[in-house]
Amino acid sequence: MAKKEGPFQVLGLISGIVAIPYNFFVGFVLGLAAPVAAIAAMVFGVRFLTGKMPFLTLSGEGEPERRLLLDLVEQDDAQTLFEAEKEKIMTELRSFQEEMKALLEQAKASGEAEEA
Repeated sequence: MAKKEGPFQVLGLISGIVAIPYNFFVGFVLGLAAPVAAIAAMVFGVRFLTGKMPFLTLSGEGEPERRLLLDLVEQDDAQTLFEAEKEKIMTELRSFQEEMKALLEQAKASGEAEEA
């Protein structure tokens, strides 16, 4: 049997080409959504069973290793703890940003000195 040539063969080719980015996009979205949905389901499950919110905190500053700890806190305290942790993280990010700026300026200065 010979293949039938015509407009449907062209449509099949176009749909095959369009399917590649579509399938990539669908996989990308599901790859992002599935872990977020799983974490949300776990948080709501813990909240439903215990009546408390799970909250991640960093371990003590004096310890040699930094670890994440999971605490169960009251729902009212979760917002205040979130604000405190957010401020700690933002302080660390600001210091990291300042270090990166200093390194970039130093590299730029050394690059200009080598060109001269």
